[in-house]
Amino acid sequence: MDKVNTVLVLLITLSLALIALFTGTGSVSGTIPIGSSGVSFLAPKAIPLILMVIWLLLWQRFMVLSMHENKPEIDTLIQNKLNVSGFVHKVFSAKKVGFPGAYAVSKWAWPDPKIPQAATGNYVHYERGLLARRFKFSYFGNDSTGGGMFVHFGPKASNIKNGTLTPLNLGYWKCLLFEMKFLVIRLFDTPSVGQHYIPHVIAWATVLTIIITTIYQ
Repeated sequence: MDKVNTVLVLLITLSLALIALFTGTGSVSGTIPIGSSGVSFLAPKAIPLILMVIWLLLWQRFMVLSMHENKPEIDTLIQNKLNVSGFVHKVFSAKKVGFPGAYAVSKWAWPDPKIPQAATGNYVHYERGLLARRFKFSYFGNDSTGGGMFVHFGPKASNIKNGTLTPLNLGYWKCLLFEMKFLVIRLFDTPSVGQHYIPHVIAWATVLTIIITTIYQ
């Protein structure tokens, strides 16, 4: 945790320094000698480039540390919220998979180390991946003839509907909106959420500042 906080502070500090330099609210002057080599950096030209390289390395380092320290807790918070919200019904249409009337949610039918054995019977497993959101759960109820029916969502197979949503699916964007609405509320009252996302927001603001000021120069 201390390592994350240290890199976090450095990342935010450098991000603000770059914003100041590129917007003209901050400046550097003079030259910076390199030891006794007789070579000097021209500060106004070199410092922004040096800072950008260090800033990118810090951002990458922060991302790795925060993914290890904070993401598991954040994933658990989102998982728990999803399970009490009934959100899965908005993403996967029961009517389209053959349920004309009442139906219910059932826990994933196969053993999975990521799904707690003590999870409730209507547990929905939710994973956040790079450009993907993965679900594992089942619907059960009666089909149009009144017979019992299970429909499973997970890794796509002959007896399993595709439970993975990508940016090509509307459901993926619904997932992002669901996460954003939940995390914005938690941003300032849950340390892991603020620690993970606030530095990224400031870093992306720096990227936009650099791009916009470079275009208009």
